[in-house]
Amino acid sequence: MDQETITQTVSDRTDVDEDSAADAIRAVLTTLGERLSEDQATDLAAQLPEEFGQHLTEGESGQRFSEEEFVSRVGQRMETIELTDDRAVPAVLATVLESVDERERAAVVDQFEHYGFEELLAETDMDVDVTDRSPRER
Repeated sequence: MDQETITQTVSDRTDVDEDSAADAIRAVLTTLGERLSEDQATDLAAQLPEEFGQHLTEGESGQRFSEEEFVSRVGQRMETIELTDDRAVPAVLATVLESVDERERAAVVDQFEHYGFEELLAETDMDVDVTDRSPRER
């Protein structure tokens, strides 16, 4: 997906204007980049439009924090008051996961399961089966 399509999809999912959607995307991707390993953040960034991908790699990767802290960090970063962090996170994650290839999607989902972020994954309504991959691919 291109930048405009991703922004419009998040806007549609959250029922906010495109500026608010772009703000949410930035906040979620920056926080996601802090949680993923550096390699995973770089791999995911490579499959997104450059303006969005850069948010994944601009911070310190590999930080350990809870699902609750993830959502809280997103809320602290968002400038819009039209959208709450608990609505923004699943909308952006679902859109990002839809816009990357199956292998990258499965890798991100696997990392989220490893982190104990199952609730966030469930809220995205994404159904990714990682059971048929070898342990090396996980």
